[in-house]
Amino acid sequence: MTYQAVDVLGFAGGFTLGMVQAGFSLVGKRELPGGFGVANCEANRHLLGKNWSAEACEPKDWSRVSADVVFGNPPCSGFSVMSVKSFRGADSPVNECMFNFVRYVAKVQPVIAVFESVQLARTSVDGRQLMAMLRSYLEDLTDDKWSLYHVRHNALSVGGAAMRRRYFWLVSRIPFGIEIPAIRQTPTLNDVIGDLTNLPLTWLRQPYRSPASWWSASRRAETNVLDGHITQGTPLESRIMDLLRGVRWLPSESISAVARRHYEAYGRLPTSWAATERKIVANDFHMGYTIPVKWNGDAYARVITGGALCTVLHPTEDRLITYREAARIVGFPDDWVIRPLRHVPSMAATWGKGITVDCGRWIGSWIREALDGTPGKHVGTLIGDREWDIDVTHAYRNLVQ
Repeated sequence: MTYQAVDVLGFAGGFTLGMVQAGFSLVGKRELPGGFGVANCEANRHLLGKNWSAEACEPKDWSRVSADVVFGNPPCSGFSVMSVKSFRGADSPVNECMFNFVRYVAKVQPVIAVFESVQLARTSVDGRQLMAMLRSYLEDLTDDKWSLYHVRHNALSVGGAAMRRRYFWLVSRIPFGIEIPAIRQTPTLNDVIGDLTNLPLTWLRQPYRSPASWWSASRRAETNVLDGHITQGTPLESRIMDLLRGVRWLPSESISAVARRHYEAYGRLPTSWAATERKIVANDFHMGYTIPVKWNGDAYARVITGGALCTVLHPTEDRLITYREAARIVGFPDDWVIRPLRHVPSMAATWGKGITVDCGRWIGSWIREALDGTPGKHVGTLIGDREWDIDVTHAYRNLVQ
């Protein structure tokens, strides 16, 4: 049986594609004014299906569709360690998006609703209180009982590419459960993007030139071509390239260490750094925390953020990562097209504004099993009234032979 699902604040489409891969029929996408991420999904209807409509407007104006599942990932910045402390917590104004999600769930009346956030939304005291409050609010709106499942997970634990610990808030009117993931091998960054090395940097479609790795084989396009293998091309990238012409950038090093090495070797930074050199030297080369880092190709991929195309250096080539490489790391297959989006202003940020395809597919598969009446046997630990805690964050460590 095919079940219907509607995307609410799903942004770039990772959750959306994951749910479709899990067997759901997409019937709608609902976003805030501006439609952040909508263009990604519109350009990829060949993978998401044709029978859905998008609405980018105020949440009160989102029209109702009939769906078995409502899914999404409202902004997590209220609990993200990347947000300033004054912005975090249950009272953060950005958490209103979670309430908008719940209000739409009440409008649709699905069987199951699920959204993703960071793990602090569950593990912090005020976070768990807010998650419980959202369930209570939904019960008041629907005059019905919903069981709450806290599902902590990790992309590596469900077949994904990155060490990415996250959390699903899942409410259900039927029994829900999972089985512990059986992982046989975890990929390094080189396993994920290494077969794209030495390809020309271009928006255009081009054929593969290197054999696939065990991980990337399932992500390659059947047409044997991919697009969007090009860097963002920012002024910061030019300054990075100027540094690389003078000194070597070692794996796991940040731009601060490389700038210091350049200054010690030449007594100055490259000419392109002239406007900021004095400030950087006076600040002992400290340039902040979210700064460019060369990822280690022999280690796990890390979290792709909205600024990743400006902050992640390729492990073996002297450049930043490309749009296609970022897409690979968050689980998009190579037939998810990128070139038609090249003029969309917010496109570069969308890869970090959503969940990975693998995580969406994993939770979607267990939601489908629950709808079929065959939920997994693992429901975690009962921690409250109709409230369970499921934790598979570290399942990737228990490799199955």
